[in-house]
Amino acid sequence: MKKFSVEGKVWRYQGEGAWHFVYVNEKLSKQVRDFVIAQKKTRSGLVRIEAKLGKTSWKTSLFATKDGPYLLAIKASVRHAEGIDEGDAVKVSCTLL
Repeated sequence: MKKFSVEGKVWRYQGEGAWHFVYVNEKLSKQVRDFVIAQKKTRSGLVRIEAKLGKTSWKTSLFATKDGPYLLAIKASVRHAEGIDEGDAVKVSCTLL
C-alpha cells in the first residue's frame, strides 16, 4: 500500500494563511494509518509522501485530524501551476516515503 490516490474537492481553510486542502476519505485514511503504524513511518500524526497532481510533483505530509481522516495540503505553487481553485475536484497520486 505504498502508492494510492486521493480524490476530492479542494477547500480553503478560513484561518491565517489561506491553506487549501483535500480530505483523504476515512477508509483510505485507515489503510494509510494501519500501514504507517506497522512500518513505523509516522511522527506526530504526520505521514511523509510524494504527491503528484497533473504534471506537478512535490514532497509533503498528510496531516492527521482529531476526527480521523487525513488532510492533504495543496501548495499555492501547485494550485497555480495546475490551474486549481477552491471547489475543484482533483485526483492526487501519492507515494509513501
